[in-house]
Amino acid sequence: MIQWTPETDIRSYNEFTGSGYSKDYDALVSVRVGEQECRFALEYERTPKAKWRYTMIQARIESETSVPHFLYLASNYDLLLFLTRRFETCRRLVYFGLSKDFLACPLDLGVRSNRSLFSTTLRAILTAGPVVPPRRAMMV
Repeated sequence: MIQWTPETDIRSYNEFTGSGYSKDYDALVSVRVGEQECRFALEYERTPKAKWRYTMIQARIESETSVPHFLYLASNYDLLLFLTRRFETCRRLVYFGLSKDFLACPLDLGVRSNRSLFSTTLRAILTAGPVVPPRRAMMV
């Protein structure tokens, strides 16, 4: 792992600069995969939220211009399926995995997107994913 930016730093950056992220993510993570630096927003869900909150979150993810990938970690399989269904209509790809698997081996985490029934690994989506948007310097 190259860098882990926690929610507190993201929230501060969003509040005190004119160029924040569209959401206060639980974390922004940068990892090195081979020679490539890959970034993603991380959200962790322990319990489900109300449907309207996911509608708001989806809108923020869709408007994000600084983060190329989105990963939702769920505390259990039932919640993972619930989340996948909540983001079915999202125009951006959002990936879902189990938190215990992420902790065991982050890059080999099995993930499923909001648009596919097939699983892949976090490593595969990070290396094959979209071109990384221009990186903003985060001063905290």
